[in-house]
Amino acid sequence: MKQLLSALWTETLKIRRSKLLWISMLASTLLPVMLGLTFSGLIGSHKAVEGETEALGFMNQLGITISIGGLIGFGFVFSWIFGREYSDHTIKDLLALPISRYGVATAKLIIASIWCAVLAVLMYSVGGLTARIVQLDGWSLEVISQSFAGYAWIASMVISLCIPVAWIASVGRGYLSPLGFVVLTMVVANLGGSMGIGEYIPWAVPAINSGASGEVNSHLHAFSLILPFLTGGIGIIGTLTWWRYADQT
Repeated sequence: MKQLLSALWTETLKIRRSKLLWISMLASTLLPVMLGLTFSGLIGSHKAVEGETEALGFMNQLGITISIGGLIGFGFVFSWIFGREYSDHTIKDLLALPISRYGVATAKLIIASIWCAVLAVLMYSVGGLTARIVQLDGWSLEVISQSFAGYAWIASMVISLCIPVAWIASVGRGYLSPLGFVVLTMVVANLGGSMGIGEYIPWAVPAINSGASGEVNSHLHAFSLILPFLTGGIGIIGTLTWWRYADQT
């Protein structure tokens, strides 16, 4: 446990000293602000917003936004945390530390997941505050709190779906392969949705669940809802196995 805590602290320091932390937080702040201004009609046009333009519709739109944009943003986080060790040629130094390979990989997975969760909460919080400031109709603390459960469920799906990116970054030894994998998953999700088989494609489930493709939860069953978490589990096993047995020289 002491080794794991030490690895967690090390990864935390790396993030604190990285520009990506502030860039990701800025993006998570600006996105809901711009969306809120659009919903209120202060910028753009109401015609650019589909569905309800009141507070409830806005909070639901945040869920749609993270179901799609989160695959890119969170995917980049996992890609950076694992791929940078190879791109910066620090992997040998990292493995030379008195910490097991499992401990290093586990710490990276935990920190990446926490980072993504913090960004998701930040985006929702800023969105709720923006809806209040621009005075969207129907705003209340009850609406904000009730909408958060569905938003958190979608965000947890997206985070789970990005865990395999860590595996790809480790196998590909850098940034290019995992980012290509992220693009590929989005293409597959879009194709699956257009073919009517989106409920069987893990990366399409969050968008369907959020209502991005129409009616919320349409065509989804229990197996579809656990697919993202099964995918995340496979990503964890693959990542830990690779770090344990692969030749890192």
